[in-house]
Amino acid sequence: MSLINISKYFDKTYEKYFIIKDYKAGVELVKKYDLQNCFIIDSSTVLKDEITYINNFIDSYDIDILFFEITERKLSEYIGINKKVKKVAVDFDGNILDDLDLVIDWDVEAHKFFDIKKYPNTKFLLGAEHVILPKEFYSKKVLNRKNNFTSKKILIAMGGADEFDFTGKVVDSLIKSKLKIELNIIIGSGYEYKHQLEDKLNNSNSNIKYQIKENIINMLDEYLACDIGIGAGGLTSSELVATKVSPILIATYKHQIARCEYFDEKGWAKYLGYREFSDSVLTDAIINPIKPSDKNIFNTYKIVELIDELF
Repeated sequence: MSLINISKYFDKTYEKYFIIKDYKAGVELVKKYDLQNCFIIDSSTVLKDEITYINNFIDSYDIDILFFEITERKLSEYIGINKKVKKVAVDFDGNILDDLDLVIDWDVEAHKFFDIKKYPNTKFLLGAEHVILPKEFYSKKVLNRKNNFTSKKILIAMGGADEFDFTGKVVDSLIKSKLKIELNIIIGSGYEYKHQLEDKLNNSNSNIKYQIKENIINMLDEYLACDIGIGAGGLTSSELVATKVSPILIATYKHQIARCEYFDEKGWAKYLGYREFSDSVLTDAIINPIKPSDKNIFNTYKIVELIDELF
């Protein structure tokens, strides 16, 4: 999603290509966003053949900049990539190539992962402010938004797959709360618990009005339509803060904990915990919502500026 987001900033200036592996989640994103110039390779491809494929692609399509986001292997293993291209990477573990031109890491503890002096020719954008947000998140309707909490419209967005069904756990807690609220529940194509979710809401005898939406392309409108957002600690957490929703966060993976704690310490979100939360704390966070930040703390345009400089 980060690379899809950053690509939109260059719609009118550069030709863009995507290479992804054939994992279902990635292929579904290709279809969902109707990505053009997208090439899908076999996930069983060995590293040596993958590097050869990338190098041939660079030559065939006269690529100027190669943008990595690697999660399956360490980026440092991609030795032998064509040296004629500029190289940019989103990286979260500090294992990078020696010849990268730009490294982006929006982990709040990113400065701990990189020995910057070791890479004198590499520029680094490190820290939570350098998250790659969609272009429309910097529009005037977002920047000028005032959240007055006139209603209790609550968004639940726990990630595309939500394999541990935190969506269901949050809904269970909200049913117990007896609050009179409206829920807008966003689920992805990988979510396997939709029928159970509908059953528990329909049989709850609660004051909850709800709608369930799948595979939403324009999340901005969903954020702007709610007062409070309950989300996981990944990219969703930054999007909630950026759109001046009052965020309630649950870390669903360990690497999300630091970001959730950071937003909580800054007073931009309420962090409930790692994979567990108290019903009473969630209820209190809804009754007494965090006031959103008055300004957009993020700076995707710094990334865009440095990529332009590489051209």
